[in-house]
Amino acid sequence: MSLKQLRDLGVLLPHEEWGAHDLRTTVNKRALGATTALGVAGLALMYVGNGGGVSFVGVGLFLGFMGLITWISLRAVEVQAVRFQEQRKEIREDIAAADDKGDAPEIEAAEGP
Repeated sequence: MSLKQLRDLGVLLPHEEWGAHDLRTTVNKRALGATTALGVAGLALMYVGNGGGVSFVGVGLFLGFMGLITWISLRAVEVQAVRFQEQRKEIREDIAAADDKGDAPEIEAAEGP
């Protein structure tokens, strides 16, 4: 797919925002670590239980892990989206201020292959 097609579909950020956003992760690392420990404990109990009652406790823990890891990931995406919106406002204000001064950089449209 070309850059033009991706831009037309709304997949790409506007060119003036390329490289302007903070890309650090917004995942809560403590919650992620605790949830991972829950998943590992569930796997260990399934293995040790060898099909008995303890195995079903392990399955329950592992299913809890799957639900929590999904929730943590979705929450991180929501936080990242809000942060991008705030940064987008700042970038557009900076561009507008630079346009008013007349020293805005010329932005060329990138053409796809």
